[in-house]
Amino acid sequence: MKYLFPSLKIGLVIPAYNEELNIGKTIEQIPRNISDKLDVVVIDDGSIDKTSDIASKYNITLLKHPKNRGNGAATKTGLIYCRERNFDIIVILDADGQHDPKYISNFITPILEDSIDFTIGNRFKYYYDMEPKRKLCSKFMSAFYFIFLRRKVADPTNGYRALSSKLLQELEFESEYSLTQEMLYKIIPYYKYKEIPVKVNPRNHGQSFIKIKNYLLKIILLFLKFYIFPKVKKITHKILSDEFRTRVKSYYLKT
Repeated sequence: MKYLFPSLKIGLVIPAYNEELNIGKTIEQIPRNISDKLDVVVIDDGSIDKTSDIASKYNITLLKHPKNRGNGAATKTGLIYCRERNFDIIVILDADGQHDPKYISNFITPILEDSIDFTIGNRFKYYYDMEPKRKLCSKFMSAFYFIFLRRKVADPTNGYRALSSKLLQELEFESEYSLTQEMLYKIIPYYKYKEIPVKVNPRNHGQSFIKIKNYLLKIILLFLKFYIFPKVKKITHKILSDEFRTRVKSYYLKT
């Protein structure tokens, strides 16, 4: 077989929760000519259906959480697995069939050829039939990133993305709920990124577990935690001496 990226260690991370009706088809649609060193990593996030049983029938790596911890936690487990094995590129793909695997090479090529560190899907480049409240939420978040980070991201909630090994080694991710947004706060202000036009398939089975109101609140809290607080900490480290910071810390611990 002639591979598109021969000898390139590529980790395809697929977090899955109760996706017994989708996971098989998703795996089957992955192009086999991507790389001879492609590792498809499915993370079963505590599913109570047959997700693991179906996934294990394929030539993939299956990681399992004993209980459901959230999409972010499952993705993180996959990223850690890839980092420990020194993968060159990591692609993150949803298990529900909405992300078409035929675009995988489009996410990889800019990282190899254009020194891009991060690629993220953009479903709005084509017509995408999204319910109004979700589309409004996405547009609000795009405006939020542009105003506060001075970076344009058309589709910030898109989970179809790829990371270079540089990002995987340099960054630590913490969030178990909104990892997709933590990534943006830690990546787009400091690294080169590119948006990849994708057509998203309709979800055939199941439904999203995201609640819009809770999600927006999480976005604001994550912005404070992963973008504002680190900047404040960096400034205080420059202005205040180590001795003064230690004394202040000691004072608060005593009180």
